[in-house]
Amino acid sequence: MVAASLGGYFYVYPALFPPQKTTLPMTVIHIPKGSSIPPTDWHNFTDLSSPTFHYPVNMTVTIGMNNTIEWINDDPIAHTVYFFQFPPGASNLPQSGLILQGKTFTVTLIVPGVYKYFCAWHNWLAGQITVKLA
Repeated sequence: MVAASLGGYFYVYPALFPPQKTTLPMTVIHIPKGSSIPPTDWHNFTDLSSPTFHYPVNMTVTIGMNNTIEWINDDPIAHTVYFFQFPPGASNLPQSGLILQGKTFTVTLIVPGVYKYFCAWHNWLAGQITVKLA
């Protein structure tokens, strides 16, 4: 009798009261349609290191709040996310590989500092993410 009661409790309780999933806000970056076409003022890859280059996507996120970043490819052309500059201690960052149209790439950045990235196929498609402590 006790075993049946306990078995029923463990079987019925989760169905009646499912655990609450808490998800922290995610920062979404859309790779826009047509972004595979270079801007008219683009010269070459070295522009990424130039202090005058304006990153198309710049944002600041806070650890523990919105530091999970998701790239969504809205372009019919595949793109990548390749980190080429990141703070010390943030090594082994995953690289996206090809992100096909409608697909996503997600990474959680946990080390404070500046992260710079670009698309390996379309170098002008770049961004800078600053991660701050909460």
